[in-house]
Amino acid sequence: MSSFSNVRAGLPSWISQSSGAFLAAATVLCLGGCPKPQKVPITPPPPPGDTLRFIGKAGDKASGNVKVRLEKAEVGSSKKPKIFAFQLEEEHTVATAEAGAPMHVTAKFFNVEAQGDTPKEKKAGEALARALSEVQIAYDMSNRGDVTNFEVKNVPDNYMSEARLIAATVYGAEHGPLFDVGPIEVSKGWQVRAQIPIPSGGNKNWEINCTYAKKDRNLATIALDGKVAGESQGTQLSGEIKAEVRLDIAKGALTYQDIDSNSTFKSGDSGGSQLHIHVTWEGQAPAGGDAAQAAAPAADGKATQVMP
Repeated sequence: MSSFSNVRAGLPSWISQSSGAFLAAATVLCLGGCPKPQKVPITPPPPPGDTLRFIGKAGDKASGNVKVRLEKAEVGSSKKPKIFAFQLEEEHTVATAEAGAPMHVTAKFFNVEAQGDTPKEKKAGEALARALSEVQIAYDMSNRGDVTNFEVKNVPDNYMSEARLIAATVYGAEHGPLFDVGPIEVSKGWQVRAQIPIPSGGNKNWEINCTYAKKDRNLATIALDGKVAGESQGTQLSGEIKAEVRLDIAKGALTYQDIDSNSTFKSGDSGGSQLHIHVTWEGQAPAGGDAAQAAAPAADGKATQVMP
């Protein structure tokens, strides 16, 4: 220590003073002026799974081939159910689509052909087939597939209940939303609970279990299994629904759906009616073989044509 002090003591005074000033200045610069290390924002990974949604813009149009079988029977009766069977085509168009609001869709049936298991059943269905050919359909649909404000017009009163039931089944109306609120993984499920007003009064209460059953490339298959209960003007409603729908995830539109539904309406201790309806919808290939544009009904597309 004494030798170091002696060396420093022997330096000229201006060197000693300059070195001290330099060290002081460097210390001030580092304390007050050196750039602080920046924090790099960490982006969390996206949640696992796929976001299933309908996508559509105003003017989108699509069509599909539809098969319908409707059976009507009396509760407790041994009589054979009255059967209506049809093969038809449908077309739906997105009339308006605004950000943050449901799409408004119009739809119609055409080329309606009565089928039936016997010539008698086929003939009995011809009048209803003509009524379905004139029907005018409109509804709103959210991107999660909740079909509301469902309207069926231009149908004779004596065929209104059947026409409305067929149209509502084709376009997935009044069941609540179809898709989960967020991304969902394959083999995972979600539940839909919805209270739907009945036009004549009262409500239908739905509980539907939905499962993301499988994914084939960009095609998602969703399975539905649910029950409904309700009451309207003293008539008790109970029923169940089973369905499979296939969604083109990128296009945001359906490519296929198969719906099977049973409903029982009871008034009092005895009497009532039972309805069984089975509807299959499959998208038509677009003209020219081009990829279909997404639209909305039942239905977040297809390599054929699509239904929202």
